[in-house]
Amino acid sequence: MTSQLNHVLNAMDQLVLEVIDSTTCSVRLIGGDSDWAKALFPQLASQQAFIITDETPFLLDFLHDARQVWCGQLDTRLRSGFWTEVTQNKTELHLEAIAIKKKQKNLLVIANQYEDFKLQQHTKQLARELLLSNDRLFLQNEYLRSRLLSLFKQPPEQSALPATLTKIIENADFSVIITDNKLTPLVENSAASSLFKEEQPFQIQPAKPIDIILKLMKNQLPEYDRILSTKSHWDGELCWMSPPSTLKWLKISFYPVKSKLNEVENWIVFANDISTIKHLVQRNEQLALQDMLTELPNRFSFWQTLEKHIASAKAFYLLYIDINNFRRHNEFYGHNEGDKLLIECGKRIKSVIKASDFIARVGGDEFTVILTDIDNRQACEIAIQRIIGHIKKPFITSKGEAFTISISIGAANFPNDAKTAADLMKFIDLSAYNGKRNNKNSIQFYSQSMRDSSHQLIQLEHELRLAIKNNEFELFLQPIVDLAKNNITKAEALIRWNHPKKGMISPDKFIPVAEKSDLIIALGEWVIQRACQMVKKLAKLGYNIKISMNLSSAQVTDNNLFSYLHACVKNYKIDPCLLEVEVTEGVLVDDYSVANKLLSKVRTIGMSVSVDDFGTGYSSLSYLKQLPLDFLKIDRSFINDIVTDDNDKAIVKAVIALAHNLNLCVIAEGVETQEQLSFLTDNACNSVQGYLFSRPVQFNAFVELLKKHPHT
Repeated sequence: MTSQLNHVLNAMDQLVLEVIDSTTCSVRLIGGDSDWAKALFPQLASQQAFIITDETPFLLDFLHDARQVWCGQLDTRLRSGFWTEVTQNKTELHLEAIAIKKKQKNLLVIANQYEDFKLQQHTKQLARELLLSNDRLFLQNEYLRSRLLSLFKQPPEQSALPATLTKIIENADFSVIITDNKLTPLVENSAASSLFKEEQPFQIQPAKPIDIILKLMKNQLPEYDRILSTKSHWDGELCWMSPPSTLKWLKISFYPVKSKLNEVENWIVFANDISTIKHLVQRNEQLALQDMLTELPNRFSFWQTLEKHIASAKAFYLLYIDINNFRRHNEFYGHNEGDKLLIECGKRIKSVIKASDFIARVGGDEFTVILTDIDNRQACEIAIQRIIGHIKKPFITSKGEAFTISISIGAANFPNDAKTAADLMKFIDLSAYNGKRNNKNSIQFYSQSMRDSSHQLIQLEHELRLAIKNNEFELFLQPIVDLAKNNITKAEALIRWNHPKKGMISPDKFIPVAEKSDLIIALGEWVIQRACQMVKKLAKLGYNIKISMNLSSAQVTDNNLFSYLHACVKNYKIDPCLLEVEVTEGVLVDDYSVANKLLSKVRTIGMSVSVDDFGTGYSSLSYLKQLPLDFLKIDRSFINDIVTDDNDKAIVKAVIALAHNLNLCVIAEGVETQEQLSFLTDNACNSVQGYLFSRPVQFNAFVELLKKHPHT
């Protein structure tokens, strides 16, 4: 041992020990005798071999793993990672150990990484602070987006609107661009001009900010075509490189502004420079590849890993996991609980996949999983069911409230479905998007037929929009009979689509498309207007018949619904008591506060409220006594076997008794036989509807029914 070696090792803050016996952790000093080393191992002063004990428990634990290195035949090394020790004189050390096997020599190097540790911690803290700042910027984006959308929806008082828009946009701290439906810029603030200003003195005409953003999206996003074709919003990160001097990381938010016919009228685009965050993150290798919130690999790490798997040419399945209604959860419980949910979801997914599999968080509420060494669909389905099984278990908030979520999973196979990373991502994104329609746990494997089906839905949406413009719909009426009065007192309005080429189309074919595409708002307004016309016609004929209209969840949450309803009542000069709104049990529970506000207003002007499909969705009945309701409609699934099934008998009796105790009337749907009618009559059901009396019929046929039956 030379003093020169000691000087070098001390200057490098390193201690080198030779491992004499890896089983007993016996070591002897080779070099390095700095003050911190002597404080950590007082035995060094004797210059004799010594045993590392549990006085340094983390190091002792590392030595157990290091034995595999020292007992092996190959030259290799193993790093411990950082740990902290506090010596007897209260000195805090930030250490890293390296077990080395070199030419049959077993070495243990311990380095005091105090400066590196502090630098890394400082970097992480700065990155976290900037990420929090980025989150605050996101909230500002959301606030400004809501303001702009509300302004777009206002009646076109053109004098005030542009001035208000311009003021709001110009005062924003980030880039704001508003375009028309063809993505031609109409308004952009000075922040956008500054952000996208390129230092290129010889550039004659600089590119427009929106053109730069669209080019980046097209080149870097597999889902770009889907975003535009489905008129979806998107937010994420893009890298802008423009030689010789421009390299910026951008946080982009891309929002459509739609008309009632679900046609894009404008696009709102926000852009923020997050290059500083990226720079700080990339100073630390772990941060560069890690999602800060969940500590899972991030999108960048995922793409690297996916490309490696493709290069290996081994078959695997790629999963895209999307949390359904995550935004609603965030709004209801708060962003902190939303973060907690994402962390827990990541842990649950990771806990049920193999160690060789790979999971990453690639978006706000989106995860990807690479299932390695799986080349058949059955094995993939088993793995997915394990994931869903864990996700279905209740989550608990910080306040102890339990809730459940559902996920949509898209799956594709390499190499059968696609042979490139970009195509695989496109296909699983499309698969998951298709699975989100029912808001339940769903699995969608990519297939050509699914892609064709998606194109058919887009075509159907296009035809549906034309149908609204061309007034291709009819409103049918199904009578509701009051059993005590033995007459028709009410009718349910049911929409039908009279397609010019395909003939009459039932609502179960087009209503889901209307709900998914937001055309349901325009369709719902048509139903309201037509129902008011029918009420007025019936009143002129001497029939005071109430017409009940179904409301979707999108209509219930539409801020303009009540004003439209009220305006129609006034316009047609009808008694609002002759109108009723029907909402499903699921809508009431999902949007309780919004539904309560709307239904209270509706009843204030004299309209009644009915709960449709009662008993099919939720076990909690607290909303029955809290919401302003008038009728419960027992779902037809309980009426079908009411004569033969004792369970259905008991359920129907219980619902009738419950409703009457709450001063609500009961309507039974789907009554088709005299035996069903007799049972309902004997058990004090108030009203019935079904094929026993009439199918849904056109207006003139309904009038004929009224002529044949007594009425009020």
